Amino acid sequence: MTQKQTVLNHLRTKGHITHMIAYSTYGIARLAAVIHLLNAELPKRINSTLKTDGRGHKYAEYRL
Repeated sequence: MTQKQTVLNHLRTKGHITHMIAYSTYGIARLAAVIHLLNAELPKRINSTLKTDGRGHKYAEYRL
């Protein structure tokens, strides 16, 4: 399974994905690049939301 297929499958089953989920679960280090490629191919865009964790670090959450 390719990284694009893995991310798309995760989004369809779980509803969202973050860099930490992608890296720790699937070993995908460049999630934003995979999302960019998927957005170029899919008719429906993957939306990103900027979030902040408890320590003040910002990260992106992606949803279909």
